Amino acid sequence: MNNGYLQGQDGSSRTYYNWKTDLPVEGDIVLVHGYAEHSGRYAEAAEHLNTAGFNVWAMDHYGHGLSDGHRADVKDFRLFSQDLQLFIQTTVKPQQQQSLFVYGHSMGGAVSLLYALEHQSEVTGLILSGPMVRPGALTSKLERRAVHFLRKIVPSLPFRPFSAELLSHDPEEVQKYKNDPLNYTGKLKVRLGDELLRMEDYLSDSALNSLSLPVLLLHGGEDEVVPPENSKVILDRIQSTDKTRIVFPGLYHEIHKEAERESVFSTIIDWVEARS
Repeated sequence: MNNGYLQGQDGSSRTYYNWKTDLPVEGDIVLVHGYAEHSGRYAEAAEHLNTAGFNVWAMDHYGHGLSDGHRADVKDFRLFSQDLQLFIQTTVKPQQQQSLFVYGHSMGGAVSLLYALEHQSEVTGLILSGPMVRPGALTSKLERRAVHFLRKIVPSLPFRPFSAELLSHDPEEVQKYKNDPLNYTGKLKVRLGDELLRMEDYLSDSALNSLSLPVLLLHGGEDEVVPPENSKVILDRIQSTDKTRIVFPGLYHEIHKEAERESVFSTIIDWVEARS
């Protein structure tokens, strides 16, 4: 694994990772991590993809991992997708050899969708794991109003807890998450909470309808962090003719951290190989 740095759209620094395959290159995959975590947690996924001949790239979002920015916060959700576009254009594409896939998890799924809606002609396919597109389904109207108001006066106020136990059935993986200093384990802040709700507008039904890329949707059947209905919304709205949704029964949010993850990786590899 190699580390590098680039300047984000706001002028601050972003850290990125690159895992290169030792095999003849089949293509490149850009991993887009979720809320409160970082790209280094995807080393195992990258290793599996490397064994199939894919170079893997990933970047820590603004305010996440080793990148600069207010911890687990952002003034405008669209900065995440703007940074992703910059990363792909300036760092990945100059070294791209074959096909290019974007693989987003959770909030990273929303970021990937925002990027793909504007740049789908540059991407071979999109893989979305537990993608967050309708967080408001878990939020009352009162909470929406409160968050929108509070961000103006106390933007960093923590208001909603996050349980790591909902990520994986594996206690060891849960503990790793809690012990990782690059993860943010505090409560969701009001400003980012409001931005997640605004993200629903950027990924409205009509916006999703403009997506025609090949798309693979993956979800844990017992995901309580981002309920499976989120990926069903995407499946039903996008106009892609090549679209597949697979729900893994009994799995939690991080399907790539569950005991059954070999099946998840095999599913992804089979899908990208068929489209490379």
